[in-house]
Amino acid sequence: MLKLMHSTRLGRPLRQDDWPDLGIPTRVKILEAIEAARLREAKDLVTYLQVEGKLLHDMLCDYIWGNYTQISLHLGEVAVYRVGRAAQEAAEPPSMWEAFIKMSVEERVYVGAEILRSHYCGPRQDGTLEIIEEPDRISIQMDPCGSGGRMRRGDPAAGTPSRLGPPYNFGVTKEPHPWSWGKIGVPYYCAHCAVNEILAIEWVGFPPWVTGYNEDHQAPCSWHFYKKPELIPEEFFSRLGLSKP
Repeated sequence: MLKLMHSTRLGRPLRQDDWPDLGIPTRVKILEAIEAARLREAKDLVTYLQVEGKLLHDMLCDYIWGNYTQISLHLGEVAVYRVGRAAQEAAEPPSMWEAFIKMSVEERVYVGAEILRSHYCGPRQDGTLEIIEEPDRISIQMDPCGSGGRMRRGDPAAGTPSRLGPPYNFGVTKEPHPWSWGKIGVPYYCAHCAVNEILAIEWVGFPPWVTGYNEDHQAPCSWHFYKKPELIPEEFFSRLGLSKP
């Protein structure tokens, strides 16, 4: 029997099923409720599904930024790039970027939107995005991004403050680097988006999308998908210390 109750400690719903049911995936429970015409239960479970994975997602993002902060303190900022790049080279090999550039720009946007919806973007942390088409590009706007943007602003859904202050005090670049778009004050976590662009340019010639990083953490960030590689402005290469092919 389903027991979806409000947890005062978490400040949100929590499945408290009987033991035999507790290990059944929530998606399966939703399908079972729909098939049995238990629509109220299905709606409640859909709402719960949004927050079910958010705690772990957010903890892992915090953990990554916390690790990069400690690396910078003990080994210096250059080590943040070296460690981050090595990890991303293993997780995002050339074959992945080759697959992206073989897609149409529309398909890249579809994939990007899928990634970012599941990344808990938006003011309600529910995956809300804005898609903006212009003559030269299609942009996905996140207000905020569900990882770096959420951590910079603080999380209204979870009631936690910005990771730039106490009790987190996570680090930002103290000097301009190519892997921080030539900027200071970029969270070490957010720099992985710049590293993505560096790897893509080195391996396949151009980035399938470029990051519209906003220094104002109260403003949205974006992913820009240019309709043709030649339309990507030179500035998106030069900020990484690279030249446009």
